[in-house]
Amino acid sequence: MGSMRSMGYSFEAAIADVIDNSISAHASSVRLLFPTDPMGTLAIGILDDGDGMDNDTLFEAMRYGSTASELSRELDDLGRFGLGLKSASLSQCRVLTVVSIKDGKISGFKWDYNLIQQQKQWLVVEYSQDEINTLPYATELNAQKKGTLVIWQDFDVLAKSSDGQVYETLNELKETVSNSVALIFHRYLSSSAPKFSIYLNNHNIKAQDPFLESHRKTTTKKERTIALKDSVGIERQISVKPFILPFATDLKESDKKLIGGIENLRAKQGFYIYRNRRLIIWGTWFGMKPRAELTKNARIRVDIPNTLDDIWSIDIKKQTATIPKRIQNQLKETVRQALEISVNQQTHRGRKNKVDDDIDYIWDRMEGRNNTFYYQINRESKLYKYVKDQMTDQDYSLLEMLIGEIEKNIPAQQMYIDKSNDAISIEEPDNRLDEVYTIGVTMVETIKKMGLLPVNAIIDDVMKSEPFCNYPQIKQKLLENYAHESE
Repeated sequence: MGSMRSMGYSFEAAIADVIDNSISAHASSVRLLFPTDPMGTLAIGILDDGDGMDNDTLFEAMRYGSTASELSRELDDLGRFGLGLKSASLSQCRVLTVVSIKDGKISGFKWDYNLIQQQKQWLVVEYSQDEINTLPYATELNAQKKGTLVIWQDFDVLAKSSDGQVYETLNELKETVSNSVALIFHRYLSSSAPKFSIYLNNHNIKAQDPFLESHRKTTTKKERTIALKDSVGIERQISVKPFILPFATDLKESDKKLIGGIENLRAKQGFYIYRNRRLIIWGTWFGMKPRAELTKNARIRVDIPNTLDDIWSIDIKKQTATIPKRIQNQLKETVRQALEISVNQQTHRGRKNKVDDDIDYIWDRMEGRNNTFYYQINRESKLYKYVKDQMTDQDYSLLEMLIGEIEKNIPAQQMYIDKSNDAISIEEPDNRLDEVYTIGVTMVETIKKMGLLPVNAIIDDVMKSEPFCNYPQIKQKLLENYAHESE
């Protein structure tokens, strides 16, 4: 039992493992009950309104390995080894209590690791009716008259890691637990699913959506199925569907909240593996591709049935999985297509090369040695030439000195970090449109005095330059301004 306590469950994964049992018991709601009084009993309750268990069934459920992993199970069963409830719970606490109501009868048993160590025996403590009524959160279970209550007490792991500040740590864990549960069970919590709710104390946890399926700018590819035989030779179906999230600037605050924030998009790209709609592992390409900034919006949803647990190497904690070798090649093309779309989406917002268009850019992207690039001001741009023509030779030499230093001191690393975190914003004053229009009029006037081109051709030429090409509405204003000269 001591070894099983050290399997490496995170607090959030342990909570999720207990919720799995509630879903398998056909619960319509689960309540995560955290202590609210630092002076009260330090206990966490996980309460569901599912089928519940009678005394014999509950006693068997407390057994380690109560169900063989290779046995056939219901298709909606989220368990596998018969260890989750015990191993997950006791990885976080030394005292695990489970109380359940079935057909109006209440039963309760306890694993107390302190007692186990003292007696050196597998001793499960059974509660009397009166003892059950004194347990934390028993009132809430009795009020339901059905379901199961899991109680964690004696948080030795948290006590060691927090220097005894258990209540404070549990309080801090509320948000991470809420976010984790909102993601792992989002397909159960979504409005399109049968009614299922999870509450943290009195707070209703809303589903996240890592794919932003309802966003009009989310790119989706057609879902495909892959046949894979299970360990007894029966053919099973795996569903695969790629999604490419919208560009960050197309996301509202509600969208960002729905995907759990955009701070770590790069770490969240990759496969999202679901077992019976329950998220098992996410944010990995399984070694097929490295994570990259330009592919951060690509996500591939994979649905597998619980009959393929052993083929996918689903572990006890439901925190790891491995793609079977026999379908890796079939998935590689799906990955390639999704990454290609993501890269194109990102680079579409970036600079195009001059060979691809005739836009007169202010910045030039120059190729250096060993396939590297550097950036410099385009001395051939119309705006640059216009400014240069208005200056004396001495003024121009000072301008070149300043621009040269700007080019040599571009904060590329910090810009990369900020861009990776989607923390770059381009501040534009409210009068920016008028400002660019005024510059455009000035340039048109100067070129017009040379008498080489008609005014409409001058305007067309100016509009191919930055910054004017970024404000296409300016062209109509310029044409209207010089309409009398075109007649």
